[in-house]
This record gives sequence, C-alpha cells and structure tokens, in this order.
Amino acid sequence: MAYLAKYKKSDFVHVSWKEYGRTLEKLLKNVENYIKRKKIQIDAVVPILRGGAFPGTFLTFKLNLLAMMPVQYKYFFVGKNIELRRIFSAPKLKFKLQKHPTFLLVENNHCFGITAQTAVNDLKKEFPGCRILYAADHIDYSYQKIKGVDTIFYGKLTNETRALNAEQAKKKGLNNKMFLFPWEQLKEEWTTVQGKQFGYNRIKEIIKGSETKKIIKN
Repeated sequence: MAYLAKYKKSDFVHVSWKEYGRTLEKLLKNVENYIKRKKIQIDAVVPILRGGAFPGTFLTFKLNLLAMMPVQYKYFFVGKNIELRRIFSAPKLKFKLQKHPTFLLVENNHCFGITAQTAVNDLKKEFPGCRILYAADHIDYSYQKIKGVDTIFYGKLTNETRALNAEQAKKKGLNNKMFLFPWEQLKEEWTTVQGKQFGYNRIKEIIKGSETKKIIKN
C-alpha cells in the first residue's frame, strides 16, 4: 500500500494499563495547566470513537466535566481505495450550548491526523464559531498540525507513520514501535496495516449507513 508503511509483527509492542495511565496523567497535566492559565470553560468533550473513548472519558472525569458528544469515524478498505467514513456525528444535547461553545476534541492514537482534521471540520460546520482544543494521548511526531484548533495537547510522541527513519527517530528520543493498547488485539491491527479489511460484526450495514468523508487512492 502506498499509504501504509511496511511493518512487521515484531514492531508492535503491548502497552500496559499502568504505562498508559502515566501517559494519560501527562496529557491531563498539559490540558489542565492550559485551561487554568487561559481561564477556559469547556462546554463538552468530543471523543473520537472508538479509541478516543478511553482518554476522552478520563479527561471528562478529571477535569470535572459532564457533557460528552461522541463522534465516530473509521477507515475502510473498499476496492483499491481507503475510505474514511463517518459512522455518526455528535448527538444533540438536551441542554442549550453557548452561542460559540468550546469543545475538547479527544483522540487516542493520532497518526496522520486525517480523522481528527475531519472531525474538526465537521464540528466547525455544525457549530459555526466554536472553539476547539485538541488532545491525543499519542501523536505522531511528523503530523502535529491540525487546522482550526486553538492548541494541541499530547501525552507521548510516536513515529508510527514511519515518516522518520529509525536513526532520525532515535535522535529525537522516539520509540520506533507500533503501540498496541490494552484494549486492542493484534489480529485487528495487523490486518489493518496490511491494507486488508478486518471482519467487524455487521460491517456491510455500517458501511452502507455511513458517510464517506475522504477517499485515499492507493
């Protein structure tokens, strides 16, 4: 695949809950310091499902927030293309948001940032004038820019896209590995990086009912 780097199964390393917890604490500190310094009030947390549910829920509790507006996007391998599809958009809240709300958009493992950028664009379209802070527990060193957000927070930098070679990554103190998070299974992640579609339950129905946001030609 032109879009995906070449990986080996030995490139994947399991992340323990303890290690993941340390990364979340670092992420929390970065977010907490910023919103206190800027005196920002967050109206709702917007976790990008599935993976963003973990850091999103953690930050919601730790920052004494309540409202959550989950969104879900997913890459699918359709024919020779990779399609980013929106499975569902943010649900309507039962209370009224401010005219220009502030959202904390949260992702788990940010690689190229295409999903996050799409989520930002959709939020901006649905809530014109909204303010967005973006937080990811892991973010690729080479793709740290997202248009339309005030600032970006992360817990740990990675080189999962392989934009840096092994020597460059080492000089920057990066672990040149693929992180397998506590809730993930190698079978699914390995299938994905091989450019093949994993067999999710009810996948045909989900694809049919979802919205194509971006098509990446292979």
